[in-house]
Amino acid sequence: MKTIAKRIICIALVVVLIICGLFVNGNIGISEKKIVSDIRNMQYIDDSWAIEGNATDDMAAYICYPEDKSDFVFSVYLNHPGLSFGYFFRYGGALAAIEEGILELEPQLDEYEASAYISMNTKKAEKLKIDNGTEIKAIDIDSQKPFAIVLPADAGAISFYDVDGNLIECVKETM
Repeated sequence: MKTIAKRIICIALVVVLIICGLFVNGNIGISEKKIVSDIRNMQYIDDSWAIEGNATDDMAAYICYPEDKSDFVFSVYLNHPGLSFGYFFRYGGALAAIEEGILELEPQLDEYEASAYISMNTKKAEKLKIDNGTEIKAIDIDSQKPFAIVLPADAGAISFYDVDGNLIECVKETM
């Protein structure tokens, strides 16, 4: 009986040590459900500010702003491939390209197969079209609200259109 108890304790201890090792090495991140609360805590975002965004398996992108849209902060998280649990903050702040138009953020590393499109939507983007070569998928966007959208890198050609049907050019940046 003592041998079984000792083995169980040893196994439990090994599991705890492995979890501690993963945490210390930065392999345990934030779950998708906790990203918004992490953004509010780490970037000191007031509860009255709206947060828009989404996540894929590789990346999460969000934009935070007050009701009057006088300010904003964006955040991008990456989910590391391999032995990794959760998302890790990668990039954030406020960039002029987001305030003035649409910023496409692309990870510098090849293992991430997604891009984030972030905007305060001053150009009044109303439609996102994705052309994968065989079909064109249209996604409606609220022209009155800022947005952060993450799309797979292999989704196809991405185009944004304003309320008058004019093409809106994206500014591309790597992170």
